[in-house]
Amino acid sequence: MVPDDYPIDDAGLSGLGVPDVDHTEAQTPDGMPEDAGALVGRESRRERKQGPGGLTGRERRRRWFLLLLLLLLLLLLGYSTYFYSENKRLPLTDFETEGVVQPLEYLYSITGEGVDQLDIPLGVGVAKDGRVYVVDFARRRVSVFTNNGRFIKSFNKTASGVLKNPVQVLVAGEEVWVTDRRSRTIEIFDLEGKPLRTFAPEEESETWSPMAVFVQPAGDFWVTDVGSQSEHRLLHFSKGGDLLLAIGGTQRVDSLEAAPGKFYFPTGVAVASDGRVFVSDGNNRRLQVFDQNGEFLSFVDTSGIPRGIAIDEYDRVYVVDAAAHTVEIFSSKGDRMTQFGARGLGPGQFNYPNYVALDDRPHVYVSDRENDQVQVWGWPVTPPEALEEAAKSPWAWGACGLPPLFLIPFFFLRKKRVVVTPDFIEVLVAAEYVEATAKKRRLRLVAPREDGPLYQGRVEEDVDLGELIKLEDYSESDARVLRERHGFNERESMLIAMADRAKALATEDADLRRLAETADVRAVNVGEFMDMFVGRKR
Repeated sequence: MVPDDYPIDDAGLSGLGVPDVDHTEAQTPDGMPEDAGALVGRESRRERKQGPGGLTGRERRRRWFLLLLLLLLLLLLGYSTYFYSENKRLPLTDFETEGVVQPLEYLYSITGEGVDQLDIPLGVGVAKDGRVYVVDFARRRVSVFTNNGRFIKSFNKTASGVLKNPVQVLVAGEEVWVTDRRSRTIEIFDLEGKPLRTFAPEEESETWSPMAVFVQPAGDFWVTDVGSQSEHRLLHFSKGGDLLLAIGGTQRVDSLEAAPGKFYFPTGVAVASDGRVFVSDGNNRRLQVFDQNGEFLSFVDTSGIPRGIAIDEYDRVYVVDAAAHTVEIFSSKGDRMTQFGARGLGPGQFNYPNYVALDDRPHVYVSDRENDQVQVWGWPVTPPEALEEAAKSPWAWGACGLPPLFLIPFFFLRKKRVVVTPDFIEVLVAAEYVEATAKKRRLRLVAPREDGPLYQGRVEEDVDLGELIKLEDYSESDARVLRERHGFNERESMLIAMADRAKALATEDADLRRLAETADVRAVNVGEFMDMFVGRKR
């Protein structure tokens, strides 16, 4: 775009204080025209002053400025395009309301399939190694998945029998805690599902019915109890199982601030980093907050019926609302920051969600009871802590634009991932293209882990195929969608699901390429691969 004060023609120069140019023929003092030599000399001096292209130094500097500005805009456009391809939204942050952040984005669902398919999932917990533990209420067991949705195992045998009515599951370090209302126990397992012990307080064993549990770093734990209709309570036990504190009693209220310390179906409990204890007071449609001594501190107003609670490293409180079919997120002060989800049957929609768990990525796992799945959500860009403060000055707004500039080099240096099949690798080897491919620093060949034995220890053209080809996991939920939608078999759906998250699928199987194209996934043979990603010598 040309600036308003840029001299377009002679008429525009007068407004800039530059004398108008007289286009009449140059004359001598006696009124006769100048000779041609004088005119040529004057034009030569003018050209030397203006430089190449007839531009003055000032005009050249302006052109360089405009060129650099255009280049910067192109780089920002490239970053925005890359950002949108990865996050399905533009990299814009809404700072209209202080403390309000953009909602999370739906990523995928964990469902299982066949005899391993989830049926009324309630509690959900995540271990440090990424394994996801889900209470399958209909089958009275705990199912274990990888964090990308692949079923690993299930278990239901306890130290004293079997699970009867499991509700919540909590992963506490190397242990898995499961509340069982019908057995009136909390069952503790190791991460492999081996029973370790059963907890049931002697003085409460006939009346209590644990709903939710939270284990603190010191080993003491909090439990919500709904066993007696008149005694809905919050209980605090020592690491050894001694009752330290009992708070509550049953009371249904009509206003937010009525009857502090009284509950009507407390169904979730979690503790913040400062020791405050958050309890979901379900049918009273609120959270109650206590200190470690059981002293009431505050209420938090919720939209519907709160169930499970989780608190992240920023002390943001995630509350599953079964009636509103959403997950609400509150600040450490109890201010509502955002929410995500809505009622429905589609991706990103809930049908009576119940519990929530967090991992370190950070991803959010929500048990979607009537849709028979655990939904996985993620923050669009950064954890909420970085978004809580609105930009308050022009300098702050300017700083908001700096991170994309730092990411531009990473955009250009990012490796292109191509999923490869064994038949493709054999043709690549026969054509002696392995060394040329290995020299491409920004190219990464990937394959499913089950293909690893085909490449380990194999050397072609002085290139170790085990090092050249990186083995990766795939999303079982993505593969399942492909199988259901297109009728692919297990191998086809696995490869195409991986390629959907990469640049292309490289295979010599023409039928597989055709199937990939029906799923809108790029598929190439060796010749196309070399032309597109490596470049062949002409």
